[in-house]
Amino acid sequence: MDVTGWLLRRAAPCAFVVTAIGGTGARLAVERAVRERGWRQALAPAEADLLVVCGPADPELDEMLDRVWGQMPGPRARARVPSPERAVAALERARADLLDVAAQRRDADERDRAARERAEAAGEEHMPGGLPMADRGEDRDGLALDQLHLALGPALADWPAGLSLRVVLQGDVVQEARVHLVGARKGPSFWDAPRDVPRDGPRAAERSPGRPWTTAASALDAAQRLLSVAGWPAAALTGRRLRDALLESDTGPGTGAELRRWLRGVRRSRLLRWATDGLGAVGDHAPEELRGDVTDRWSRWLERIETAVEPGRSASAPVPAPGTARAALDLVPELVVGRELAAARLIVASLDPDTEAVGARVPERDT
Repeated sequence: MDVTGWLLRRAAPCAFVVTAIGGTGARLAVERAVRERGWRQALAPAEADLLVVCGPADPELDEMLDRVWGQMPGPRARARVPSPERAVAALERARADLLDVAAQRRDADERDRAARERAEAAGEEHMPGGLPMADRGEDRDGLALDQLHLALGPALADWPAGLSLRVVLQGDVVQEARVHLVGARKGPSFWDAPRDVPRDGPRAAERSPGRPWTTAASALDAAQRLLSVAGWPAAALTGRRLRDALLESDTGPGTGAELRRWLRGVRRSRLLRWATDGLGAVGDHAPEELRGDVTDRWSRWLERIETAVEPGRSASAPVPAPGTARAALDLVPELVVGRELAAARLIVASLDPDTEAVGARVPERDT
């Protein structure tokens, strides 16, 4: 009896989803397909067996993805989803690759051989696996502590597409930060551009930007990612499902009661407010959509959802103005310096820079 094959056929795949700039529509389709199949989404490569890349190919991103691929244990498979209508087929092919026991065994042998070669090649200035040793530097208390240079993103769960935040850490506190966009390209944001109707796959790609529930779906997408980063996966999953329901609607939202319950639950969460109150405060120099702390920003998303889906409700939350995406990106370094890594992730999630709307390649910015 082939125990490996038997286990593979009965285990639900766990997908680590990476989004390239220009791949938001593909990401939405993949998230929906994964959820409808009862699969899971991984928070890190080490817990995944599928690497799913959404959007167009880019040489710099592909190089980073090769490193992510090396962090995934076997059995494993990978898929690229360039457009929403190809999501289902790409996931099914990856699932078939995952069930190919002979190919998985060959991959395991190759992985073991490569690991032995890396261990033999590692010198005294490297840790096992070839990782560089940390430098030393003074922290905020004047102590000499190790400095670790890391790049957060673009291969990070619930993270803006293509964003690479290059940080210097002492302990878990960010000392320096630089922003870099991987695979930046000119073109409209997914949420603003009119889209053609695909023949197959989720209909998220066909919604026109002028419909009010598209605005609500955009805010729901931002909110569910922040909730996931904040450690509330159940609310994030519900928000993701409600977002897809809004994008599927031809005449308007059909999930009003459930959506109102979700909004009340998020708004009344004391734990969420405790985690975000006073964090990442932005003054009046920024666009109105970005002002205040993390709590203020996610509260505005909830107000925008209510305004869009409830007839007769007067608008209270500002609509993002042109240039908001660029301003959000510029704010990231100054707001994360001096913050612990977990707080920095919440700040980035609350700013939610739309990297597709930025357009041109952004140079690195030091803070």
